[in-house]
This record gives sequence, structure tokens and C-alpha cells, in this order.
Amino acid sequence: MDKTTESLSKQSTNNLIQIGKIGRTIGFDGSLRLFVQTDFPTSIAKDKLYYTSHRIYSSVIVQSYTPLPNKDYAKIQFRDITTQEIAKALTNHILYTTIEQSRQDCILKDDEFFWFDIIGCDIIESQISLGKVQEIERIGNTDYMLISTNPHLVTTHKLPKTFLLPYIDRFIIQTDIAQKCIYTQNAREILENS
Repeated sequence: MDKTTESLSKQSTNNLIQIGKIGRTIGFDGSLRLFVQTDFPTSIAKDKLYYTSHRIYSSVIVQSYTPLPNKDYAKIQFRDITTQEIAKALTNHILYTTIEQSRQDCILKDDEFFWFDIIGCDIIESQISLGKVQEIERIGNTDYMLISTNPHLVTTHKLPKTFLLPYIDRFIIQTDIAQKCIYTQNAREILENS
């Protein structure tokens, strides 16, 4: 899944996907730190258009992008932002791409999915809907789906309104994005013990 360390469904606004957070400046030429928050850092490239949370510099084009080994950030510079003073305005703002651009730039392997395709899927176990995926959160190296429990199960079986389910083989049998369904095993046990 394409994801970050924050709640993934909260990052998408108006078809935009958060791919990083812009840090402080590096040097005097307008270069900045970029804390990359995507599983596809190679999708960030020179001459590509991105969006920011800044109201004036709401769209930017990458002039240069350099991953830095053994660092938790990359070095990025945007076209037409050539001084440290101008670049400082972007510090602490979010860098976004679009869902369409993500689909073009990120090559998924078999059984890999974008988080924005997982959100809204029904969790089905033994032909019973346990609920719908509301959010995805990464804890450590594992993605957890926050599931809003089927209201019928909440009222008739006194089960919690939400529960977390790890997106791992032990629980996931099949994901069918076209049908917006994720077929599970042992998920009901997690729900009942939540």
C-alpha cells in the first residue's frame, strides 16, 4: 500500500495524496529538506508538478531531488524558488501529488494496493460483513485498517463500534478492489476481543 506514518485517509483532500513534509532550508540556493512519506520515493522526480499546503506556492515544479543515504530526509529544490528566504516560506508545509499521478508513477506488484483504494472496502468473513475500512494507519512496519463495525453487529452482539485489523496474510485472504471487498479470516475474533 502507498502510505505514510499518519492516518492515511485524513491526508487526502480534493484528490491530493500527501507524499512528504517540507523541512527547513539547506544552504542558500532555495534547497529544502523533504521528509518523504510515501512507499514510492522514486515517484518524486525533476520537472514534475506537485502541490503544497502553502496558499501562495500552492503548486511547485521540482528543479532537483536527491535522496540522502543514511538520512531521514531528501534534498529538494523547486523551480523559481532560488533563495533561502523564499524557500523558508515552504518550511513545515505538506507536499502532495494527485491520485491520478500516483497511479501513473507507482508500479504496484501483485497483491499490492493503494491505500485510497482500500478505504471504503467491506470486510467480509464467512459471508458476513464485519464493517468498512475507514482509515489506514502504519504502526511500526505494519499497516492497520481502522474498521467501522457493521451497525447490526454493534447493536445485536454488543460489539465495539470500531476495531483495528492488521493488513497481513494471517488475516487477509483476498482483496477485490473492483468489488470493494476484503475477504478475511480470524478478523471476527479480533473484533470480539477489541
